[in-house]
Amino acid sequence: MAEYQLTATDVVIRTEDGACIPNDPANRDRAEYEKWLEEGGVPDPYVEPEPVPPTATAEQTLLFEHENRLLALEGQPPLTFEDFFTKVNQ
Repeated sequence: MAEYQLTATDVVIRTEDGACIPNDPANRDRAEYEKWLEEGGVPDPYVEPEPVPPTATAEQTLLFEHENRLLALEGQPPLTFEDFFTKVNQ
């Protein structure tokens, strides 16, 4: 792990404490980062965060449970919420 990590913007993260360093030459932390780069430092690359799964509303939860009760009566396997959410939003 490097001392710094790139982000999707021009802000850099200092890994030691999670500080966000703006792209501002007057910023002392940015000056330290630029010096570190000049001395051969290589920051960790930007890592795309995992997508956040959709959050169900109360109505969607009720419909999901109802759909799975119907499937159970038909002898069918239940749907996962992700499959249900995809089916409803087609």
